[in-house]
Amino acid sequence: MEKKRIVVKIGSSSLTDERGKLSIDKLREHVDALARLKEDGHEVILISSGAVAAGCTSMGYLSRPDTVVDKQSAAAVGQSLLLQAYADECKKHNIVAAQLLLTKDLYKNANDTISKLLERNVMPIINENDSVSVKELTFGDNDMLSALVSGLVHADFLMILTDINGIYQDNPRTNPQAHKYLHLDTIPNELIEATSSVGSDVGTGGMKSKLEAARTALALGVQVFIGSGTGSEKLVDIFRGKGDGTYIGVKTKMGV
Repeated sequence: MEKKRIVVKIGSSSLTDERGKLSIDKLREHVDALARLKEDGHEVILISSGAVAAGCTSMGYLSRPDTVVDKQSAAAVGQSLLLQAYADECKKHNIVAAQLLLTKDLYKNANDTISKLLERNVMPIINENDSVSVKELTFGDNDMLSALVSGLVHADFLMILTDINGIYQDNPRTNPQAHKYLHLDTIPNELIEATSSVGSDVGTGGMKSKLEAARTALALGVQVFIGSGTGSEKLVDIFRGKGDGTYIGVKTKMGV
């Protein structure tokens, strides 16, 4: 199988439990799946949200705070907790993890570092530097960060994991009959305009931000998957064209 460079984005809702607390069980499953991709010889870069959610519990917040300083403070606490959890789980697979915290004005300078880490078989774990970012220097959310990083490192594939199994014509939570798109060649304006921008209680981006990120990734030459999955084989299944979600710009199966 040909080696590919794959970026995986995991959102806060896919890392936290029903109380909004960082779930080690969920994180462990993600790492197991990332390890399977690496076992198949692929280069893997992880874009992970969850720092604010991880820090909220330790700081005594009952829900995600609203003010910038509270979010930044929670991120400052949560980032170390998040990375330590990833490092502990990665170690079980003999994977070395490296943390990169980026701001919009500096992310282009990260290419050499990311390339060297991949060369040394280290898995970069990237997040926006939420603890110090100001509005003018933010990416907006980690969906867009994942798209820009994918283009920066010339990735072959971007997998955006979320708690909804793909893109629907309407909200599947309120309309069970909503049509699901298994494949899209492009992201039309009308689809973005019809999609909610409301995120989860623990995250910032809704499906609209994922579609906007997918459009950006496509423009940068990167194929995209948006959807969900369970188990250690979920990312391998996505790569092989068997993922539970929507493939965007993917004409054929990535895997051979």
